[in-house]
Amino acid sequence: MPTSGRSESIHSFFDGFVNSKTILNEFVVQYDKAVESRRAVEEDEDFKTMNSKPILSSVHPIEAKAGECYTKNIFDIFKKEWIEATQNLTHETLSKCTKEIKYRVGQVDIDKAHWRFVSYRFTNQVNVRCSCAKFETYGILCKHSLYVIKKRNVQTLPDHYILPRWTLDARFRLGSHSVRMHEINTEKEVSALTLWYVRANCNKAIEHAKDSPSKIKKFNNLVIKFLEDEIIQKKPNGPQNVSQDSCVGISQLDMMPHKGVLKMQTGLSLLWSWQRKRELVLIARIWVIMLLVVQAERQRRLYKRNDEAIFLKLF
Repeated sequence: MPTSGRSESIHSFFDGFVNSKTILNEFVVQYDKAVESRRAVEEDEDFKTMNSKPILSSVHPIEAKAGECYTKNIFDIFKKEWIEATQNLTHETLSKCTKEIKYRVGQVDIDKAHWRFVSYRFTNQVNVRCSCAKFETYGILCKHSLYVIKKRNVQTLPDHYILPRWTLDARFRLGSHSVRMHEINTEKEVSALTLWYVRANCNKAIEHAKDSPSKIKKFNNLVIKFLEDEIIQKKPNGPQNVSQDSCVGISQLDMMPHKGVLKMQTGLSLLWSWQRKRELVLIARIWVIMLLVVQAERQRRLYKRNDEAIFLKLF
């Protein structure tokens, strides 16, 4: 990303929260507010995506599969390409052999010099490449490739052309285990939506209680109680044979004062999300940068004063 683009991205992120007159202490507070605002917007978009169905422009299974896999915004982009592919494009065959067939694809009302070259290879899986290189650049099949795929009577969108980062599953990959969005709660399985909802609530609870030792301790006790109950239920001999020492490491969790800050011995810190850790690192970096800027400004002013003093002595 160029420097100008990076600067515009930062400005859009802090738009409405900071300005050129914002002091350092206020900047840190406003940064947290900006992050919370972005999280709220992201949660709203997730809610809209999970509780709405895409509007299809056709009954073709390729578009139907894209609607099932892609997020709302990505499907809107795919839909525009699909409509162009099914309504406005035509082709001419350039060459054909046993391994590959090449087309020139474009709109009827556009000069053929601006048409794109598309190659379709006959392999074990669908293999199509376009000279516009949209898939290689953005990760979404272009209208020219979709046109050729439809012409070759392919009845579904190939999985290797669906990048995971554009799918509904990308947001709900829990550790090394991936859960499909279309899974539903059963006696033995929990849907990804439910897991995401519970995890979000845990993060919110920590955010609300982090400034109050009594509240964070209350939340910690609830977590400990749940974990102790789970251990008791998993004991093969039942709860009557469970010794007091069986919950060592859990029942002994407590909020211990250390250097003026209440910390947990173990366990609860695991609930902090990786995203929060990244934010703390970013705040620390911003502090260092701001301090360096202030130091440089002070040094510049000092040099300026020295130059003025020398100038006055000379004249």
